[in-house]
Amino acid sequence: MSENAGPSKKAKTYHFHVEWEEDFFFTQSFSKCICLICKVSIAIPKKGNVERHFRTVHKKYDSDYPPKSEIRKKKISELKTQLSGQQSRLLRPNSRAKASTEASFRVSHLLIKHKKSFQDGEIIKEAFLEAADVLFRDSKQKRNNVIYQIPPDVKTHSYTAL
Repeated sequence: MSENAGPSKKAKTYHFHVEWEEDFFFTQSFSKCICLICKVSIAIPKKGNVERHFRTVHKKYDSDYPPKSEIRKKKISELKTQLSGQQSRLLRPNSRAKASTEASFRVSHLLIKHKKSFQDGEIIKEAFLEAADVLFRDSKQKRNNVIYQIPPDVKTHSYTAL
């Protein structure tokens, strides 16, 4: 092989075009080209790829929702609303899971600080009180209910992980 094989091929970049939204039921979301009907993303946003997907997978949509019609525009708007709703639910942090993780870390810190294992009942009770502070930060009544549910002798009961 020769070292001068010629100029290297220039990488092409492809971009989403707004007219594909109405023509092929595609939209751009987080810099990806996504089908509004089946939520599949196309690897390379070329018109041919987008059109091929629409014509082969969603054949009936052209007849059910004629191009340039008001019905088609309403359907696209409805599908875009659905997609954004799904994405917002996935992106929203789960506060209960976050609080549970924080509680777990606080319990672990408390046990390490006292150099104790889970067999020491008083430390466990103190650990659960720490966890209750985090898990029921918004509601003092819930926090108090949890505290009263902890038995005085913690060693006699078994607990599951937080």
